[in-house]
Amino acid sequence: MLNNEERIAVGSALSQNLFLSLNDWSYGILFPRILIHLAVKSPLEYLPITLFLIATLLWAFYSLVIFCIIFRVTNRYSIATLAGLLLILVPLPGLGMQGVVWNSFWPMFTALTVVICCSAYDTSKSAMVGLSILAFFTAASNPVTAVLLVLIAFDYWRNEFSRNKILLFASSLFAGLMFSLYVQVRQEPPYRYLGEWTQELAQTSQTFGWIEEAGGSRIRGVPPFDVSNLIQGIPGSIKYFLTQMAPEPFASRWILTESVLSNLFHVFLLAAVFFAVPLGAVLFLRRRNPDSRVPQIVLRLSVIFVLVEALQIYLIGGVVQTRQLLFAPICCYWLAIFLLLPRTLKTKLKFQFAISIGVVSLLLVFGLLAKQNFRDPLDVKLPLVGNGRYEEKDLWRPALKIAREKCETMSPNAIIIISQKTDIWVDASVVVKCKFIAK
Repeated sequence: MLNNEERIAVGSALSQNLFLSLNDWSYGILFPRILIHLAVKSPLEYLPITLFLIATLLWAFYSLVIFCIIFRVTNRYSIATLAGLLLILVPLPGLGMQGVVWNSFWPMFTALTVVICCSAYDTSKSAMVGLSILAFFTAASNPVTAVLLVLIAFDYWRNEFSRNKILLFASSLFAGLMFSLYVQVRQEPPYRYLGEWTQELAQTSQTFGWIEEAGGSRIRGVPPFDVSNLIQGIPGSIKYFLTQMAPEPFASRWILTESVLSNLFHVFLLAAVFFAVPLGAVLFLRRRNPDSRVPQIVLRLSVIFVLVEALQIYLIGGVVQTRQLLFAPICCYWLAIFLLLPRTLKTKLKFQFAISIGVVSLLLVFGLLAKQNFRDPLDVKLPLVGNGRYEEKDLWRPALKIAREKCETMSPNAIIIISQKTDIWVDASVVVKCKFIAK
């Protein structure tokens, strides 16, 4: 089944060239759009499979980048393997990130974050060029990448021997951000590629009405900067974020509580569990081995963690409540926990033993959370929860066949809806003109 997140990009790619499609509700998502434009050149009957294969290769590539960087720093296969698998196992209850090309800018951002947090600048010239290309496409595909400039500026000031490489890297990232900003300023409403809507069929009129009611024709804008609103949204964002890091059924139950005392208790308990142990471990490692790079990397990951969360609270305009937008900060957190994993639990120091037990306990929590990624989100039975993780029926090819048959009796410029299901709320309808899906 074609994913809901990609429906507009697919319709746009079928109808116009890449440069025109970038104006179409893009937010500067350059790299996924390039891949989707390549995917629609293949037979449309196999488009969902093609996109899934592309996304799988992307996830594998980003995982390999993270593995190589972490192994280079720690020289530990176990930690590097866990870090690479993080993109697949990151705890995001009810949301399947894998297999979607449109969402691939988040694992791309995570891979670039690891590169910068580990200060992987003292590499060969060819590797640095490759990392600079990754930096450009990441920044051109995800405006949140701007937060990484904070660490890059610090590295440029501190590291005198690698300034030329850091400058090349930072220039590529900055150029990508300028491209993303340019596209966002010029973006137009979704479905602009259809031209003026000619409602020739009752189905077309009704479907567009549903899409408009669902917010499909609205452009997501940045809310005006309001300090009071921003501060008011922080408690709710903290609670929502912490509950997403807790295993079920606690996460679903606690997020629905409205009592002030219950909220304070849940926030305090979750914060104590998820942050007291890693903070104690970092302080212990810094005191015992001041030259170790692990505490430094963990602290840099924490900086990105906070900056990304704060930026998203501002961009969303209130409480961070979209699980997709929690992908990067949660990745940063669990990556830090992996780095703190001790080499052995055999020690005579009681404090070190307690820290080791705490970190291993957090890893067990991670295992419980990761398990939730392999259940169908529709099991929750909530309204409008989206599509299930797996579809047993072949929906895309029959929908395309029906749409093509209807187009035989319509004009080439008539609008057709490739509808994979009858219910608009659980469908990923592709809206396109007949001439672009003709055999």
